[in-house]
Amino acid sequence: MFENVIADLLGVGGVKGVYIADSEGTLIESESVGLANEEMCAALIVDLFNKASEITQKLSSDAPDLITVEGKKERVIVSKAGNFVLGIVADIKANYGLLKIEMKKAVDKMTMMV
Repeated sequence: MFENVIADLLGVGGVKGVYIADSEGTLIESESVGLANEEMCAALIVDLFNKASEITQKLSSDAPDLITVEGKKERVIVSKAGNFVLGIVADIKANYGLLKIEMKKAVDKMTMMV
C-alpha cells in the first residue's frame, strides 16, 4: 500500500530504513538496509513518537509535527501520518533539510491515502 512512499524516502541519500507502523507499534510496511529486526525498529519508533509527544504536550501544550533524535552516527526522524507513525533512520551526514522536506511529502501522501 505504501511502496511508493517507502521507495521515495529510500531514494534520499543516507536513508538506511523506513518504517510504517500503526499506533500500537505493529509493523505495517518497511524496508531497511543493514539494520536490525524491522518489527522491533517499528515498535521502537512508535514508542519514541508517543513518549516525545507526551513530553512536548506537557512543555508546550502542542502536538509535535516532527521528532528528530540525533546520535553520533545516525539520525531518527518520526512523524504521525494519519493513523500511522512513519519513521526513518538515516546517516548523520545525510542532508537534514532534504530529509525534512521528503518526510513532509511522505506524510502528506500517506494522509491522503487513508
